[in-house]
Amino acid sequence: MASDGGPGEESALPPEVAAGLRGTGGREGLLAKMPSGRSLQASAERYQALSDPTRLLIMHLLGESVLCPCVLKDLTGLTDSKLSYHLSILERAGLVAWRQNKNWRVYGLTALGRDCLKDRLP
Repeated sequence: MASDGGPGEESALPPEVAAGLRGTGGREGLLAKMPSGRSLQASAERYQALSDPTRLLIMHLLGESVLCPCVLKDLTGLTDSKLSYHLSILERAGLVAWRQNKNWRVYGLTALGRDCLKDRLP
């Protein structure tokens, strides 16, 4: 039966795993370094928001310029309802935000959205 690496079973682990656990303060030390449940949930929502090609396109467009929905609609070919759906997902994930400019909504990336684009999206 395989070891789960519990207390007293460190010698049953591969040496590099045992050394890594010791270096992090053991199982408790490793768990203490993990993000909170709330932080993990926010990250999961962010990744889910970025998992759709249409939303990635919107992110890239907003990475180049702030845009109003009519321009986003024209550039993406989306209907009003589909664009609204995708923008709301990106907003909930904290990646885009809008501001009112007279009768216009102007969308742009948040600092988090810019960081996500910069970090690795081709």
